Amino acid sequence: MKKCKYCKTEIDDKAKICPNCKKKQGPKIGLIIFLIIIGIFIIGLASGGDSEDTKKEKFTHNVTKQYLDNAGLGYYIEGTVKNNTDKDYSYVQIEFICYDKNGNNLGTAIDNTNNLLGNETWKFKAMGMFLNEKVDHCDFKEVTGW
Repeated sequence: MKKCKYCKTEIDDKAKICPNCKKKQGPKIGLIIFLIIIGIFIIGLASGGDSEDTKKEKFTHNVTKQYLDNAGLGYYIEGTVKNNTDKDYSYVQIEFICYDKNGNNLGTAIDNTNNLLGNETWKFKAMGMFLNEKVDHCDFKEVTGW
């Protein structure tokens, strides 16, 4: 035996309708779905939707100079990275992929820094080591940070 969800009269365990109040005993599916939808809506509001930080790029970069060092061992790319958010990043890295004149990938030129504060600009000098290889150009790959 079980009790009716509405009138609390004892009814058979398998009863789908209470003989006393005539109400269905199955789960209130409509109410459950409604509550789930309301919960999702409230969570969406609490997260704030798209913030300004997600609408704009976290980082922007500007390359000012690319060159081979005097010894011919390292290729350098200089410029700036701007943290466009109020968030402080404990580690930030900029990466470039470098190619020869035939379009062969020679490797990467990277630089990194620690503690790039919110709205701060970092002056980077990415370096790639390409022994006996002639770099034709380097393409920006990405700025990562956490």
